[in-house]
Amino acid sequence: MPSPINVSAGSQAIIALGNVSTQADITGGNNAQILPYLQDLTLNNSTGVFRWKTLDSTAENAATTPATNSISMNIVVDETSFFGTANVENSVVTDGIFGTSKNKTRVHFQVGLEGADSGDTTITGQGFISGLAPTVNMDSPVWVTPLTIEVDGDYTKGTV
Repeated sequence: MPSPINVSAGSQAIIALGNVSTQADITGGNNAQILPYLQDLTLNNSTGVFRWKTLDSTAENAATTPATNSISMNIVVDETSFFGTANVENSVVTDGIFGTSKNKTRVHFQVGLEGADSGDTTITGQGFISGLAPTVNMDSPVWVTPLTIEVDGDYTKGTV
């Protein structure tokens, strides 16, 4: 019987960003920007569908079109990862996710579904950060923001 991917250890759902693919490394190497304090993480793969009707049929016809891919998450805002810190290698670390979004910088990402141990499954690709909307209130007295990576192209499955 198959078993679910359990992320209850807290170190298993990981996302790393870099301005080049080698820096998007969930193991923490190559000056990766590991996004801290993830509250949730969703990988979206929505294949488009073109539909049409003909007079000689009682049902619609359908053909698939290229997928729209995105990654969405909510994170607790960390000053360093949000606004950046000195790093000459990875502009995502230097500019932070706020500056990377504002500057419309293409990011490379690696998502670790099972963690960062040897043999664990990953999803990689590239895209643009959007959807930042930091908020704070009395019921949530830390800054929290949604974050979306609008994927440019396809996902690639790999392993650590």
